[in-house]
Amino acid sequence: MIVIVMLVVAACGGSSAEEATLSGEELLEARCTDCHGLAQVTSATKTEAEWLSTVDRMIGLGATLNEAEKDTLVSYLAEMYGP
Repeated sequence: MIVIVMLVVAACGGSSAEEATLSGEELLEARCTDCHGLAQVTSATKTEAEWLSTVDRMIGLGATLNEAEKDTLVSYLAEMYGP
């Protein structure tokens, strides 16, 4: 029983650990360009709150980001494409 639990935790943890190590730029390229080009993002200028709203809307439309990835992406977008 303990072995099974350890295997499940290791399997889940390995995937999350890999995803959590992506930079904001890598997340932007990997997760956002499935539906639209980078120019749609890089031509925008938004505050951190506006980027958060946009990313939440994209998640609602099917973008796959966990909470850590969302935080990393929003911080990156606000830093690079903020007012």
